Amino acid sequence: MSELTEGDLFRGLITIAAPIVAGNVLQSGLELVDLFFVGRLGSEAIAGVAMSTSIVMVLMTIIIGIVTANTAFVSRYYGAKNYDMVAKGVSHTLILGLVFSILLSVVGILYAEDMLLLLGAEPNVALLGASYLTVLFTGSVTLVELWVINSSFQSCGDATTPMLLVVLANILNIALDPLLIFGYGVVPACGVAGAAYATIISRSVAFAIAFALLLSGRSPIPFSFRTKFEFSLAWRLIRVAVPNSVQSGLRSVTFLAMMAIVAVFGTAALSAYGIVGRLELVALMPGFGIATATAVIVGQNLGAKKPERAEAGVRLSALMNSGFMALMGAIFYLAAPAIVEVFDPSGASTEIGVSYMQTVAPFYVFLAVAIILGFALNGAGDTKKPMYATLFSMVLFQVPLACILPGLLGIGIAGVWLAVICGMILQMGMLFAMYRHGGWKSTVI
Repeated sequence: MSELTEGDLFRGLITIAAPIVAGNVLQSGLELVDLFFVGRLGSEAIAGVAMSTSIVMVLMTIIIGIVTANTAFVSRYYGAKNYDMVAKGVSHTLILGLVFSILLSVVGILYAEDMLLLLGAEPNVALLGASYLTVLFTGSVTLVELWVINSSFQSCGDATTPMLLVVLANILNIALDPLLIFGYGVVPACGVAGAAYATIISRSVAFAIAFALLLSGRSPIPFSFRTKFEFSLAWRLIRVAVPNSVQSGLRSVTFLAMMAIVAVFGTAALSAYGIVGRLELVALMPGFGIATATAVIVGQNLGAKKPERAEAGVRLSALMNSGFMALMGAIFYLAAPAIVEVFDPSGASTEIGVSYMQTVAPFYVFLAVAIILGFALNGAGDTKKPMYATLFSMVLFQVPLACILPGLLGIGIAGVWLAVICGMILQMGMLFAMYRHGGWKSTVI
């Protein structure tokens, strides 16, 4: 495992970031495999899964906040070499994740189709999406708990174990996707629900292995079932988690609002937006890996009383991610038609998908810096500032702009894409100002 509080910082960053990036790319690759197979069922199936994914993002915001709090807490105390508090943090996060994931599952299962209809989905799209959502939320507990364990390993500098678990899960998922979606022999064709079944089964296997490793004593976390639950410690985690949950919720609500705005332009536009959204997520995954490593570096070095080293890590990460996203932006701009047509062979989504990619991709550098700064603040436990930046740049600025610009400028859906760019630039500027202020260095968890 990498020692992130001393020695060569670049090597330390690469050591922890590389496995996370690999795991994230594999995860995104899996989502593209899902999209590839679902795309063979038609544009309505693509739209249903795309809208369902958006709803999952909204309902999972509480869990995202809890995982972020876990990263800040575990990395801070691991850097301070207080391993008893590390174990307590992981134990309490698993309990919180279990409770909230059960509650979210109930909501997701009961109101799946209603939520899709509320977003403006046509009845057939809502029906397909609901079949996918219901299955996914039924097994969401294992998805959440696997996420918590993986983030705990990463926060202690072990990024290789989570990567291997993701590899295993993805291999299983890829094998199960066509089998469960289209059926074979005695296995019935489940349609879009088959993609969700494949996800749940593969993640459950990975979770069982991860939990066994946590209990085996061979992990960096001295986990035990005998750890006493402390409400005061749980509250400390929740206080860090809530602003990040709100931030994630605001981002997800923004995405849903943007999806509803795009839906006004028709099913083809919705399908295109779903495709480019998945492609964009793939492009961002390496950056999220670098950003996760940045959060760990910030947390561990603040715990070790080395804020200057934490700052150096943030600068290095921002340069790396900016360079990578500039490259991805160029690829997306130049190869947009060929990329979109891979996922919608009918060609119905091509024109709109290309217009998004060639308009937004040149501005990915702003998004790259914003991601690093946001994760750095979260890693310090200063989760309120990214929440405020998201509120103003996305909810109060980007969404209204997306409603106004298409008609105001007379450019149709291109006005929505212009609003995305404006929101991206504002968010980066706000986060940079907040980071430069330096208050995150004295945040207490």
